Amino acid sequence: MVSLIFEAQPADVYDVIGLGFGPANLAAAGALLEQPRETCPISVNKSLFIERHHEFRWHPGMLLPGTRMQISFLKDLATLRSPQSPITFVAYLHSQNRLVEFINRNCMTPTRKEYSDYLAHVARYVQGQGIKVAYGENVIAIEEGGEGTVLVHSIVLTIGETIIRRAKNLIISPGGSPRVPRCIQSISPHPRIIHSSAYLSSVEPMLDTMKTITRPLKIAVVGAGQSAVEVLLDLQSRLTSMGNSTGQAHDLHLIIRGGSLKSSDGGPFSNQVYNPEFVDVMYDLPSDSRRRVMADYEGTNYGVVNPITLDSLFNVMYDQRVDSDIARCKKNVLAATDAHITIVTYSNLASAEISTHSPQTSTDTHTHTHTFSVLLQNTLTQDFSEATYDAIVCATGYERNSWLNLLKSSGLGKHFGLCATSDNTRLSVERDFRATINGKNGAFKAATNGINGHSRTSVTGINGEKTHAQYTSTETKDSDTIYISRSHRLLPLPTASHGLIPKIYLQGCAEETHGITETLLSVVGIRAGEVVEDLCSNH
Repeated sequence: MVSLIFEAQPADVYDVIGLGFGPANLAAAGALLEQPRETCPISVNKSLFIERHHEFRWHPGMLLPGTRMQISFLKDLATLRSPQSPITFVAYLHSQNRLVEFINRNCMTPTRKEYSDYLAHVARYVQGQGIKVAYGENVIAIEEGGEGTVLVHSIVLTIGETIIRRAKNLIISPGGSPRVPRCIQSISPHPRIIHSSAYLSSVEPMLDTMKTITRPLKIAVVGAGQSAVEVLLDLQSRLTSMGNSTGQAHDLHLIIRGGSLKSSDGGPFSNQVYNPEFVDVMYDLPSDSRRRVMADYEGTNYGVVNPITLDSLFNVMYDQRVDSDIARCKKNVLAATDAHITIVTYSNLASAEISTHSPQTSTDTHTHTHTFSVLLQNTLTQDFSEATYDAIVCATGYERNSWLNLLKSSGLGKHFGLCATSDNTRLSVERDFRATINGKNGAFKAATNGINGHSRTSVTGINGEKTHAQYTSTETKDSDTIYISRSHRLLPLPTASHGLIPKIYLQGCAEETHGITETLLSVVGIRAGEVVEDLCSNH
């Protein structure tokens, strides 16, 4: 029997509860601390953030040695909003007595390891200033709490206990859930199938399961973005170190849909799309224009790789070609032992299944090996080919729809135009909301039900690599439109009694309305300030 702890008595109402405690809500906590405590209607002592990890963690699966951030250290949790803030990256460096040495590096991008430590440092700081964080809890439901409050249900992961808390406001910053190709989902979970989000903690256990295999290993990495190439290079190093009894090279295949890996466009003019003021530009555009702008700037971040990382990969692949040519000229019968990388272009995973093989030797009678039979479809010719792999790593990004599922399963969703049975949901801006109310876009009911609306799914990786599903008509499906303000607050429908509806904010989920920076770190400090300012002014 599951026990309940009810923290929803009137005296225990929180001013705000944040769902998730990654960089977005961490920045919000810092912005809240900067508000004058004497006049701010939101009390720090009545602010809580709920995080499923047992301690602060930021992409622990991709903290690979030497990997760097893709943005300047100045685009931290606060500098662009408040340079004098105690939670800036410079303040962190000063506290660690590393500021001068960091300057001597003559580099604007810190390592991912250092940036992760910076975020953990800020998490400890805001907690020391009175912000409460409930680690090790997973939010499983929200519901109306009456009198303008919301009840948040979370389960304590270590003991299975469910806690219910009441809040006047919510800030939902869910981050992303690993996205795995559908055909791979059908054979998951499996110790030899991992997602890049858990790569660092899973790669050694995965390789350990294949130590009894005496032939060269063959591993597939799926994806064409930054994470995919970083994983590929790390695996190449690990497999080369492993070696095998045959003296032959292990094989690594990078499976991509396009004809080649693409370099990210990091030029100063292209990067202006990440300027804070560009969010205003995007938000004010008609939806079709926003989509065109998004397409124009995809090369800055989505499905692309940092040029330095690409150079590293090319050099590795060139070196393996040199080794091969030298061995051929010397008529060396032994192939190079470095793990061999092949990029499989214009290929899409069509299906996958597990194959079981008999023991390789007579002394190995209790061991059966598994391989994965994969059907690849050429994206140009539509022809099919088969391939067999010993392991698969999916660097295929993230889904960001957990907030929708929470609202759908609650009674709150209906107040914002969300139906529990809707198949598709689109976000729209406040201008469209006002026009709809005034009848300029047809009947309110038709518009809020998404008639002739469009929907898409977006997934993002650690460095923002993304795959966009095509915008498709939803005339024959249940579809909803949810409206969101410039300050990231969901707008309740006119039929709702606004005084009885809690204020709900979204962070990292509104690329459709706020543009390309929404899921990234570039404006996280600015956005947090906007959310907190709106929260305090509308309390």
